[in-house]
Amino acid sequence: MTQAGFKALLVQTLFAPRSAAGVLISLNLPQRWLWTALALMSVLNSIVYSVTLQLTPTSDPMATAMMPPAFHSPVLFTMFLFGALAITVLTLYWIGQGFGGKGRLDDMLVLICWLQVLRLILQLVVAVLVIVAPVLGAMVIFIASLWGIYILIGFVDAAHRFDNMFKAAGVIVLAMVAMAVGLSMLLSMIGVAAMGGA
Repeated sequence: MTQAGFKALLVQTLFAPRSAAGVLISLNLPQRWLWTALALMSVLNSIVYSVTLQLTPTSDPMATAMMPPAFHSPVLFTMFLFGALAITVLTLYWIGQGFGGKGRLDDMLVLICWLQVLRLILQLVVAVLVIVAPVLGAMVIFIASLWGIYILIGFVDAAHRFDNMFKAAGVIVLAMVAMAVGLSMLLSMIGVAAMGGA
């Protein structure tokens, strides 16, 4: 993909997510490439997260102490993030299928991979803003969170060929419930692993 093509897809994702999803799905990338890309994005996002945490440490030591062990170690956080993303892909795929969706696992996988590319770009922007303009950085995070939901609804709708944004939103809500259970189990396992390695 050329630089111009990347920028065009980025803009299309922000303002026409269903169309952008169609472009990404039409690439028909091999599943093994997509899982590798998801792992790579987990590593890169974890590095940026860890660096940002070091540059802007919290002023409340109690808040830091209450964070799960996975959030204190770049390696553990990478494992947690990859596990969380894998659970996201699977739950959105399975629940979408239960709603009559016609999407493939590869379709959901390529879309979540692309969302992680956007997340990495956002993290880099926010990492700079929290240093030079913390209030603006907080505003960007808030707006990006809302916009991210809009993009995800469009992606799920396109992936499962619903042509119904409300059905896509329903899939996301149910997936969030299932993910909450899965992530709590994942955090527990990583916590046990961290204690065992200590």
